[in-house]
Amino acid sequence: MWRAAAAFCALFLTLAAPVDARDHDRARDAVRSGQVRPLGEVLGPVRSRFPGRLLDTQLHRQGGNWVYSIKILDRGGRVRVVLVDARTGRILRAR
Repeated sequence: MWRAAAAFCALFLTLAAPVDARDHDRARDAVRSGQVRPLGEVLGPVRSRFPGRLLDTQLHRQGGNWVYSIKILDRGGRVRVVLVDARTGRILRAR
């Protein structure tokens, strides 16, 4: 349980460290207003479909939509980037 809590805190800190403070404010407002699902809700389905070590997460705008970019080191040693529609939680693409 402690490891899960520590991982969540690390993810939150990663999400909370955008390049510009205004970006952070916009992202936080989007979550509060319901435009964006919280990261914790999105990670479960992504991690079950793409098991491995979570490396990084980012929330950004892409084509007018909020998108989570989730970087995972898979069990084969390959880095995967999974893009998720932050409003719906739908996986858009994995590379």
